[in-house]
Amino acid sequence: MFRGLSVILGVCFLFVAGVANAADKKETVSQMMQAAISHYNKVGQEQAFKDFAVKDSEYNHGEYYIFVTDLKNSKLVFHGANERLVGKNLTKLKDTDGKSFVIAMREVANGPGEGWVDYKWPHPVTKKIAQKNSYVKTSGDVYFVIGYFE
Repeated sequence: MFRGLSVILGVCFLFVAGVANAADKKETVSQMMQAAISHYNKVGQEQAFKDFAVKDSEYNHGEYYIFVTDLKNSKLVFHGANERLVGKNLTKLKDTDGKSFVIAMREVANGPGEGWVDYKWPHPVTKKIAQKNSYVKTSGDVYFVIGYFE
């Protein structure tokens, strides 16, 4: 009986820890977004992008990085994890389930101006496909995206 109760309590602990971890990650992304847009508006695009590119900084650490897309032409103007994507229009990109997540991000940016888009993407550390939740927020003529993995 004690063994069965221990297993149930262990599973409950892992579930609660996972929910807490997701809530912490969501809060981290929200705070990072606020700081990034504030910094961008304060120092301008050129300096902000230099600062966003610094690895292991407040704007780019672990699974958290920023990418910025032009609202008019849907081209990436900055990407904190893969600078080779800058200048590309990724609206035809789909995740492993066939979801057009870049279009969903653009719709959030052009519509309410901020919100969450969920999709599957390779984890930058493990390189495995994982569920990603990304926060999209418009600022001026661009939109910022920062996400976290489940």
